[in-house]
Amino acid sequence: MTHQEYLSSLADKYQRHFQTQSDMTILGQKIDLSAIYSCVSGRTFITQNDVIDRCENHEHCYVKSYDAITPREVEAFTEFLIKAVSEFVSPKVDHMCTYMTGVIVGSSMTPEAAEMIKRFSYSKVYMFYLKGWCDIRLVGVHLQERTVITNKAGGKVKKVYQITP
Repeated sequence: MTHQEYLSSLADKYQRHFQTQSDMTILGQKIDLSAIYSCVSGRTFITQNDVIDRCENHEHCYVKSYDAITPREVEAFTEFLIKAVSEFVSPKVDHMCTYMTGVIVGSSMTPEAAEMIKRFSYSKVYMFYLKGWCDIRLVGVHLQERTVITNKAGGKVKKVYQITP
């Protein structure tokens, strides 16, 4: 499977629930595919104006393609994701959680890079969870071996990024 075929299949998966854009520059990084999801839910009393409570859930997915995934690429991409958290996550009273999902796609991957992906962890809490939290999910896709490697937070979405025949 080529990079373009994988990105195309991923864009098709995102299309249903996410707002997608391809080939863009965010915070000085060229991103191959960006997808953003937002869900606002709440409870009301009698009319829609009588709001009891609300909660907002968000997910930002950034997909970047490399020829070979090395520790240098993993480090640069994780730094980008941490910057994106501080730039795009806006904790308010109604904010519950935001997931920042970073997907690195490569034809090959070094064992050191795979280990860095597995060990990566980032979570941020806003006002003792009163304004929610943010987690970074990191996913590495090795196209030649058709494998997907994730960090602990990314394990929940690993199935979505599996290479299907």
